[in-house]
Amino acid sequence: MRDNLLRNEAAEIGGDGGGGAPAATQAAPQGDSPGVDPFSASVGQGDEHTMSTGSDSQSLLGQLYNSQGELTGDYNQTLTTHEMGDYSNLIGKYKSFDGLVKGFKNAEALLGKKALNPDSVMVPNEGSTEFEIEQYRKAVGVPESSTAYEIAPENMPEGLEWNDEVAGFWQGKFHELGVGQDQAAQIAQAYSDFTGIQLDQAHETLATRDAEHMESLRAEVKKEWGANYDQNMQKAVNMAEVAGFDFDNADDIAAIRNPKVLNMLLSKHASVQEGSLPRGGEATPNGQGFAQQADAMKSKYPNMAAAPTDIQHKYLELRKLQAKG
Repeated sequence: MRDNLLRNEAAEIGGDGGGGAPAATQAAPQGDSPGVDPFSASVGQGDEHTMSTGSDSQSLLGQLYNSQGELTGDYNQTLTTHEMGDYSNLIGKYKSFDGLVKGFKNAEALLGKKALNPDSVMVPNEGSTEFEIEQYRKAVGVPESSTAYEIAPENMPEGLEWNDEVAGFWQGKFHELGVGQDQAAQIAQAYSDFTGIQLDQAHETLATRDAEHMESLRAEVKKEWGANYDQNMQKAVNMAEVAGFDFDNADDIAAIRNPKVLNMLLSKHASVQEGSLPRGGEATPNGQGFAQQADAMKSKYPNMAAAPTDIQHKYLELRKLQAKG
């Protein structure tokens, strides 16, 4: 009886669940006597107030909530007096009578669903016990341990990998937040997909910036070389090949695009092609033209096929430069 007291009286006084302070359940007497406010009617002597019907349950609600439907400050003592002190935390959540009525109506609806589905569980709140929380986690599919999650995405963006470190982070976070196995797997896949989109966007941005930077360098060299741009560029590229630049290496290509490097290569090409005279007035071996250098090597190694490999490569490059010059 004690456990159902507040439920029954809240339903009777609250009626269809509308808000407001409790009202008397009995019709007012006929005649000129006005209806009695259960929260303000004086009964007997002194300042004691009670419900008009005189029932214990209505008297209790009348003491818990004032005439404005607000929870009184001494509700704890009132419940203790009625041997219901263990309901203090529950009643304390409902600061108004309107909230009390709605709360009990929601509770009744939940109990009805529970009766139809005994396996259902309540979503935990601050007042939930460890057992209730554990039951909920099991119901939504949270594994017993974080390492039990199977969340490796079906595919990962190029350049990224799903390793133990990444998996451990997400497994721990999912377990901490109480995320079920199915939801965790979907989130992990969504993370992979979204990361792939971000990487694609980053690559596009970098490619655009590289193209803009290269075009600015080209414009600078064109402005300096003018009508000789194509011819000078071919000479600089030829000299870059002789100097050992690797045109399949991104760093080497980036270096060659530098206007200062291109001018150095062009100057070196002109120096080698025309020959440079030192102070003594005689051309140095390195200052000879491509043809002279190649002939000198051929004279030293008549059977070029038997010459060292590096000599063979240098000889062929000199002949190429001779033909292009």
